[in-house]
Amino acid sequence: MSDELLPVETLDRLSRQEGVDVRPILVRVLTDLFIQKPHHAPEEVARYEELALQLIETVDAHTRAIVARKLADEPRAPRRLIDRLLQDEPAVAAPILARCAEVPRHVLLTVALDGGAIEASAIALRSDIDSDIIRILSHHPDDLVLESLVANPAAKPGEASLAALVARALAAPPLASAVLRREDFDAAGLAPLYLLASRERRAEIRQALESRPTRPAFAARPVRNADAVDAALVEAATETGRGHVIVEALGEALGLKPEQAAWLASEPSGEAFVMMLRAAGVDSDSIARALLIAQPDIAGSVARFFELVEVAESTSRAVAGDIVAALARTETRAPARHEPLLDPSGSPERAGAARAAPRARRTFSRAGDVATRQRG
Repeated sequence: MSDELLPVETLDRLSRQEGVDVRPILVRVLTDLFIQKPHHAPEEVARYEELALQLIETVDAHTRAIVARKLADEPRAPRRLIDRLLQDEPAVAAPILARCAEVPRHVLLTVALDGGAIEASAIALRSDIDSDIIRILSHHPDDLVLESLVANPAAKPGEASLAALVARALAAPPLASAVLRREDFDAAGLAPLYLLASRERRAEIRQALESRPTRPAFAARPVRNADAVDAALVEAATETGRGHVIVEALGEALGLKPEQAAWLASEPSGEAFVMMLRAAGVDSDSIARALLIAQPDIAGSVARFFELVEVAESTSRAVAGDIVAALARTETRAPARHEPLLDPSGSPERAGAARAAPRARRTFSRAGDVATRQRG
């Protein structure tokens, strides 16, 4: 390869030509030549490293990012050059963080803990991502990082990490959609997103909850004053406009706050209301009557009415209780602002300071310094 690489003297002469800055082209060509040759002697690697490090310091960020993308999948890339690119600004470091197998694990942990949206998102896309990094990234403050994590088929979050993702997804519709599309996620852990799920996904969540050997996450609440629910059904059936007494009785029986019961009962699909009735032990015939009394819009749709009755009949009281408990713990919050962008180099960015502000070169701590800082 020494014959193929341009000598330093030639590089210097070309780079000093008046009015022409050929250094960006030179470093890219040099990198292409290095990658294309199947075998390198140690001195050839050292020669490329020397030349590339010299040129990297003289070219713009766009060129450095191109070099980083070229070297990210190159196992023979010189370590000093990789370290230099890792310490660069986010758009340059991102390809290395996302794909380079030679990045030390303690560096990945450090950036996952303290890195910005672009760098953490890059790590979230790694094919060799592990449970510790998933756990850290699942608590990152930027939704772009979580979206990248969920988009990575290699990311298999455990129960705690999935719970963190689900909690964030409640206020971020794009993230919620992405989480619900992951068929390999534990469907039982998606119960808080039940009302955001498709009809088919809701059925899968119910089935997953039914199949759970234990119910540590969404244990069914004990039913209190079940007789009051029956009395409310009778009262509402005998007097028009008394549907609210059913909701109040259900809330009391299930230990819900009045605002929780009212919100669940007014949910447009009617399925949350059916789950409340089922969790309170109301039988199928009484559920049908309650729908006719308290949900006039649904009662006007024959297909939807019978679909809800079928859901009630196929859902156990325990599963309905799990779903009600999960939904009751969610908060009705406005969706988070969502601004994913893609720069021309292919690196994901988010609008605002994370994109606009330049970042100083980083120095990474040693592996032993990271363990005490990991988040749960």
